[in-house]
Amino acid sequence: MGDETAYKYFPATVGSYWVYEDQDGNELTRRAVEGEEIAGEMYHAFEYEPEFEKWENYEYHVHPTLFKVDETGIRFYIDENVKKSYKERLTNELEKSLDKSAQNMPPEAQFKPNFDVEVENQSQFILLQFPITLNEEWETMRIKPTLDIEVNFSSPDADPELSGYITGSKLYFTILETGIILTKETVDTSAGKFDDCLKIEYRTETVMPKLQGGDGPKAGESVTTLWLAPNVGIVQYHQASERPLLSDFGNHETTTHIKTYELKKYEIKSEAVEAE
Repeated sequence: MGDETAYKYFPATVGSYWVYEDQDGNELTRRAVEGEEIAGEMYHAFEYEPEFEKWENYEYHVHPTLFKVDETGIRFYIDENVKKSYKERLTNELEKSLDKSAQNMPPEAQFKPNFDVEVENQSQFILLQFPITLNEEWETMRIKPTLDIEVNFSSPDADPELSGYITGSKLYFTILETGIILTKETVDTSAGKFDDCLKIEYRTETVMPKLQGGDGPKAGESVTTLWLAPNVGIVQYHQASERPLLSDFGNHETTTHIKTYELKKYEIKSEAVEAE
């Protein structure tokens, strides 16, 4: 597959569009628009309809806004988008976990949690690395969240000078993702049948610190599969994911969330049309 080119698997001619349908029947439309320059490099650009209402719904595998295609592969510029997404997911999860902890406290006790979430990540996600080689892994990106949690416990019946105490902790962990091209196969969608699609699998591995006296919270994992059709791009998407951090200490049960997209219709403009 040495003569393949990244452009073949991710066309970006301005005016092109793709309409996807998810597992609930909701549509997502992506349109290729004029790109922009970042740090001396020109990036292609997409717009989406509808726009994101919640950043926790952002999936960097299928929602690139700015991206670059060249002889090294396909790279998405996802810096601030990934930070917003993971910060919202982790914040929502921590709020639910702390609310649950408060319910287990005595009614007369006061439980006042306070926390902050920071996310550090690479500015780019490597969707596809060239030259194409089957069954050879590459690192797509690293995400490093930091959770700063402080909880104030107090009881109104105790001596005011002794009634309250604060416990705090700072949790650092790393989410590492790798990609691998498994095979080429034919994919049937509502938009038609596509031959020779690259089937790419992305897996996350989360490295968590162990706490004294226990393992601490367990991290959720995800497996994402993309099918890229020649001269069309993404035609199918499937993701099985858990929460990014299963923060209920001692309770590691979780539900796997499934998200799918299938290409419904599309139009790829020719380079000649873009030149006009």
